[in-house]
Amino acid sequence: MKLNTTPTFSQENADAFVKYLNEEAISHRAINHPFLTRLASGDFPDPAAALKDFTFQYLAYSVDFLRYLTVTISQLEKRQHREWLMGNLMEESGRVDEDDAKALSDINIDIDWVQGVPHPVLYMRFLDAIGFDHQFRQHNDFCDEAKIWRQMFLNSCSAGGASQAIGAMGLGTENIVKFIYKPILVAINKYLNVSPKERVFFDLHALLDDEHGEILNHIAADYARYEGHRKGLRDGMLMALNLRAGFFDSMMVRAESIDTSIPAIASSLA
Repeated sequence: MKLNTTPTFSQENADAFVKYLNEEAISHRAINHPFLTRLASGDFPDPAAALKDFTFQYLAYSVDFLRYLTVTISQLEKRQHREWLMGNLMEESGRVDEDDAKALSDINIDIDWVQGVPHPVLYMRFLDAIGFDHQFRQHNDFCDEAKIWRQMFLNSCSAGGASQAIGAMGLGTENIVKFIYKPILVAINKYLNVSPKERVFFDLHALLDDEHGEILNHIAADYARYEGHRKGLRDGMLMALNLRAGFFDSMMVRAESIDTSIPAIASSLA
């Protein structure tokens, strides 16, 4: 459905609908998953090993984030919407503007750690610091659940039209990552010996992603003015959240038996 059809909702009602979806997302099991709670509290046989395994498997999804964003941009029908998300894409690629530089300084992040460094590279920096360097990554594959999550999330951004893509990338991802990364940061600070520079990927997303979410909310609200797009927004959001919750389910099972069922990971942590 194109955006040049007659809208059936006022902008005020569209904003209220997007607010409702955001509230639904925050209450979803993916945001309040027991795996995250248990990571933060150390409620696994080997908390450090569980955390390391999780962050390695998470790479399967996160390394393709620029691809998800690019596919989402390609779905959008309005030039302004594409331009807004291009700004997000540039930031994910390592551009830090003046306003963001001040915000980084306020949360004790040195701009030199991140300026010009694509976010996937920041994530590799973290993995290097915990021993999962390039050689390890070359010789250890991701689990099936991580690879399935990556492919199915890409499909949710590319195969269901613009409103579904915005629901998946915005309402079901960018708007909720700060809640996901905060317990992960707690666990990193407790169980891993890494510097602020080495873990900066998580600090950036836990403390400085509100602007990305707001841009995607504005785009979602424009789509929410049309009856046919409301279902797509919610469907995309729930696809993203359910996929993430399913991945956390599998990570929790792995964490509970990491010393017996994941020999490659366990041996690397010895």
